[in-house]
Amino acid sequence: MPSDPVELTKAIKAACDIVSVVGSYLTLKPAGATFKGLCPFHDDTRPSLDVDPRRQRYRCWACGAYGDVFQFVMAMEKVDFREARAILARRVGIRLEDEANSGPASQRRRWYEALHWAQQRYAECLLESDLAETARKYLGERGLHGGTVRDFGLGYAPLLGEWLLQQARRDLIDPQILVEMGLLLTRSENRGWFDRFRDRIMFPIRDPRGQVIAFGGRILPSSPLAPRAPKYYNSAETPLFSKSEVLYGLDRARAAAVSAGQLVIVEGYTDVLMAHQYGFSQVVATMGTALTTRHISLIRRFVPKVVLVFDADSGGLTGTDRALELFLTHDLEVAITTLPPGLDPCDLLIQPQGPSLFAQALASACDALEFKLQRLLQQHDPNTLEGTRRILDALLQVLAMVPEYSSPELRVKKELMINRLAHRLRLRSETVWARLEDIRKRRERATLAASGEPATSAAASSTRVDPQVIAEKQLVEILLADPALIPQACAVWPAEAMRHPRLRRILSELYGIYHSGGIADLDALRERLFDRPDLYDDACRLHQVGQYMQERAQWLQRVLQRLRELHQAAERQALKEQLAAADAEQAVALLRRLQQTHREVHSPPGL
Repeated sequence: MPSDPVELTKAIKAACDIVSVVGSYLTLKPAGATFKGLCPFHDDTRPSLDVDPRRQRYRCWACGAYGDVFQFVMAMEKVDFREARAILARRVGIRLEDEANSGPASQRRRWYEALHWAQQRYAECLLESDLAETARKYLGERGLHGGTVRDFGLGYAPLLGEWLLQQARRDLIDPQILVEMGLLLTRSENRGWFDRFRDRIMFPIRDPRGQVIAFGGRILPSSPLAPRAPKYYNSAETPLFSKSEVLYGLDRARAAAVSAGQLVIVEGYTDVLMAHQYGFSQVVATMGTALTTRHISLIRRFVPKVVLVFDADSGGLTGTDRALELFLTHDLEVAITTLPPGLDPCDLLIQPQGPSLFAQALASACDALEFKLQRLLQQHDPNTLEGTRRILDALLQVLAMVPEYSSPELRVKKELMINRLAHRLRLRSETVWARLEDIRKRRERATLAASGEPATSAAASSTRVDPQVIAEKQLVEILLADPALIPQACAVWPAEAMRHPRLRRILSELYGIYHSGGIADLDALRERLFDRPDLYDDACRLHQVGQYMQERAQWLQRVLQRLRELHQAAERQALKEQLAAADAEQAVALLRRLQQTHREVHSPPGL
C-alpha cells in the first residue's frame, strides 16, 4: 500500500464502489446509467438520491446533498474524514498505517490501551476496594445510582500517593506512558513518579467512539487535600485530548441527540450523569470551557441545534454574547434556557418534580438573540430613547462580529435578526441596518488602528457586493476544475491577495500542493483541509461549477486580468487619498506611482 496519505486515499476510493457502499445503507434501484434511492439526509418521500457509478459521486436533487464515498460515510456514520477512511479501508481489506505495529500509530494505540487499563483499575477500586468506601457513600448522597456509575465507568483514585504507580508495576505497564497521558507525575530530579490524581472520583472522558482519552477528577469533600486542591481537576492536554474540542458524555448521548435533533449542554460531569439517569440522554458537558469553534464542528456532525443550560445565578448574561456570536457565525441553531435560581441540573433532577421541571426548561428554551433581548429589556426601559439605544447597541455589537462575506444561510439569518430587532424595538429596519454599519465600521477602524494597518484597507472591503470576491470565486472554480492551470495563476495572483478568507485558504492549499510536487485535485485538497470539512464542501461545490466552464484557459486569463484591474484600482484610490494630504515632495512620488499603476493594469497578465 502507498505510504503517501493522498495516494492511500485514492487507493481506498478506487477499491470502493460507491454503489456498493451506498447500497449497504439504502435500497438502490437502477435508473439508466445511475441508481436511485430515498435520500437519508432529508425527509424524502420519492427517490431523490442519484448515485453515479461512472463519476463515483452521489447527489440529492431535492436537498442538495453531494459528495463521494468518503463524504457519504462521514454523513451516515457521523465521523470525520480519517475515521471514514478507516471504515472504508477495513471494508476493502486495506491495512492503514494506524493499524501497523510501529511508528506514531503504534504509539497512539499504546496510549489508548494504557488509558483503558487505568479506567478499569479506577473502576475496580471504586466498586470493590475498602479504600473507596467514602467515595461510594459520597456518590450515593449525590443521588447517583449504581447502574449510572457503572454505565459511565466512574472510578476512584485513592489518597495514597503511589497507588496507580503500584498497579502499573504489578500489571507491567510502562510508567512513562502514564506520564505522557497525564496520570503520573515525575518527581524532581527524576527520582521516580507519583500519582497525579489522589482522593478523587474519576470520570473517564471518551471520544465520540467511546475510547477513553483522558480523566476528570472530583476531590472528595472530606479529603484532607480538599482545602488546598481544586475541586475539579482534568488530565493535562495530550495528543489524544484537548478540552476545547471534547464534549463529556457525547459517546453515550449521540444516538439520543440524533433522534431528538439537538444536544443539550450543561456545565458539569454529575449534571450529565444525573440527566442520563432520569432519561435525558441527549445531555453533554464542556470541559470547563466556553463553547468553541471546534466544539461546533463536532456538534454539526450529529445535530443542527444545541440548547445551553445556564445557571440563573451566574449573572444573567454570562455566556450569552458568546452563544449569540456562535449562532450568527455558524450554521447552527443555538438556544438558551435557565433553571430555577440556586439549582444546577444535578440538584434539580433529584427533587420530586425535578424531571418535569427540567423538561419544561428545555421546552421553553429560546434562541440566543431572544434570550439576550429579554435580559436587556429587563435592564433598560425600551419606552425611553436612551433605553432603546442601549438595547439596540448591545445587540448590534455582537451582530457586527459577523463577517460581511459569510454563507448565504448566515446572511439570511442575519437579515431575519435585524428585522426582528426593528419590530421589537419599534424602529425602521433601515435605521437598524445603518446603525449596524456604523458600529461595524468603528470596530473595523479600531482593529486596524490596533494592528497598525492603514485605514484605507477598511474602505476596500466595505462594499456589500465585492466584485473582487466574485472574480476570486471564479478563479478558484477554474483551478479546481483544471489543476493544470495552477502554474499560470500562481505566477500572477498570490493567495495572500485574496480578499475572501475562505477562498484564500482554498487557493493557498491548492498552491501548496502544486509547489510540493503533487496534483492539486480534490483528494489532495481533502488532506490539506482535514481541519475544515466545511471548506472542503465549499471546494466540491466550486469544483462542480468549474466543470461546466468551457475554454477554461481563456476564462483564467480574463479572470486574472480582472483581478489585476480591481487591485490596481484600489491601489490608485488609496494613492489619491494619500495625495490629498501629502506635501510637495511626497506628491511627486505619489504621482509617479499613480502613473506606474496605470501602465501596469494595461499590461498583459504576468508581465
